[in-house]
Amino acid sequence: MGCLAASKRYNVPRSTLFDYVRSNSEPTKAVKSKLGRKPTLPAPLEEKLVDYVLIMEKKYFGCTRNNVKRFAYQNNIHNQFSLLKEVAGKDWFKHFMQTHNQKLSLRAPTGTSVARAKGFNRESVNKFFDL
Repeated sequence: MGCLAASKRYNVPRSTLFDYVRSNSEPTKAVKSKLGRKPTLPAPLEEKLVDYVLIMEKKYFGCTRNNVKRFAYQNNIHNQFSLLKEVAGKDWFKHFMQTHNQKLSLRAPTGTSVARAKGFNRESVNKFFDL
């Protein structure tokens, strides 16, 4: 079977199959190799950003879309982000949320007083649900 027929049958881009054929490597190694662009932020830095957003949500401070994009810009040394706006782009943010959608849900922060935040402890919440 040729590359064109295989690409149509298995719904894989033809250029990807050509790259695999031209690589002259074993099929098991070729399948495990990653194609495409390198990530803008390294994986440890992305995880650090996710942890930061989760901590902010836990302390009842929400993170907006612009906050996350600004944090990403500030933590990246060599980047392709906008120098004028000093934020990461929409495409980067969309991909970031797709890869971390199980952990994150961003929403606008709402005002919570100190007394109300203290009232969100385990004991009072359990009392509420027991009633």
